[in-house]
Amino acid sequence: MLRMSLWACFVLLTACGSGHYIQRGADLYGEGRYVEADEVFARSEPRVARAALEQRATYAAYRGATFVALGDLPHAQHWLSVASEIERARPGTLRAEERAFLDGAWRAYANRLQPAPAPAANTAVASTSQSPSPSVVTVPADTAVQQRALVPGLVQQSVPQ
Repeated sequence: MLRMSLWACFVLLTACGSGHYIQRGADLYGEGRYVEADEVFARSEPRVARAALEQRATYAAYRGATFVALGDLPHAQHWLSVASEIERARPGTLRAEERAFLDGAWRAYANRLQPAPAPAANTAVASTSQSPSPSVVTVPADTAVQQRALVPGLVQQSVPQ
C-alpha cells in the first residue's frame, strides 16, 4: 500500500513539475523576458517529454514562440510544428486560447521570414543645403493584433526584431 502511494505521489509530482515549468516559461515569455523563458524551457525539456500530451503541446507552442522572439527561426519552426502536429492528430489537445496563441506564433514566424523592404532612394536633391528627409517606416495596421496574439493575457509586448 505504501509503495503504491509513493509511486502515485512521484507521478503526480512529475506531472505538476512539468506544468510548473511550462507556466514559469510562459510567464517569462509574457513579460518579454525571452532569454530567461528559453532557459526555463531548455531545463524543463526532459520532464516535458514524459508529461501529458496537453502539456507537451502547450510547451511546444511556447517554446516555438520563444524561438520566434529570439530570431531562431529553424528551432521556432520545429517547435511550432510539434505543437501543430499534436493538435492536428488530437484536435482539442490545446485549449482555445492556446490554439490562438499558436496561430499568432505562426503569423509572427511568417512575418520574420519576409525580407524587410528596401528603403526608397531619394536621389534628387535641389541644392546642397537641402538633404533628403529620412524615410518613414510604417507599421501595418494588423501588427499590434499579431503581437497581442503571441502574448497571453492582456500584456502587450513587441517581438524584438
